[in-house]
This record gives sequence, structure tokens and C-alpha cells, in this order.
Amino acid sequence: MEYHVPRDEQILAALRKVMQKYPTVTSQHRLKGLVEKELHSKKKRYLVSEPRLRLLALQSGVARIEIHSREGDPEKLMHRCPVCCAPLDRVKNLTLYGGEVTLEFKCPSCGYWTGKKKKIPTLYVFHRK
Repeated sequence: MEYHVPRDEQILAALRKVMQKYPTVTSQHRLKGLVEKELHSKKKRYLVSEPRLRLLALQSGVARIEIHSREGDPEKLMHRCPVCCAPLDRVKNLTLYGGEVTLEFKCPSCGYWTGKKKKIPTLYVFHRK
């Protein structure tokens, strides 16, 4: 079955319509289905990936994202945000002996943060702004 990839403007227009109709969408998968349904036309079948839709929603400011997470491997180092792929900022503290200790990582663009116990995003809830 043939499908087409929509432009960013088309996705954002469909996302705005969906967020007007549904003030809260409880999962990224459900939002993808609603946006694809809005994009669907008689002649073309459009598909959009969930990460692309999430990034467009964040960057455009159409929706606010609430992130639910689980604990992950504390040994794994994180350099990029798992939500928006932006570089993470380190929040540091000074020790008694003059050294530095990293307490947590924060994303400056989307608000994701994690401490010693790494937080892995498992559910995204989208709220209309």
C-alpha cells in the first residue's frame, strides 16, 4: 500500500486541529493516530512517525508535554535528551574538598531531567497550550 510523507506545515495544521478538539491526549501513539486521521485525504494516505510528531509539537509550542518515566540503568551516561535530542546540561555541586559532583542532568528546551537514577520516558501526555 502506498503512502506519502507530509510536510511539517501540514502536520502542524493537523496537530492544531486535533489539539483544539482534544485538550488532552493521553499517549503519543493516540496522538499519531488522530493526526494521521486528520491528514488523510481521499487521494493520499499520509503517515508520520511518533518521534517526528513529538518534536514538532515541542518546537512549535502547540502542545505542552507531560513525561512519565521509569528507572533505568544508573551506569549509563546520558549526553542527549531522550525526549527532544537536545544536549543535556549538568547540574553540579562543589564537594568539601573542592571537587565537583554532577547531581542531575536537565534539558534546557523541553524540561526533561534525571538524577542518579536515570529516568527513561515511557509515556507522553500532550496538553493544549
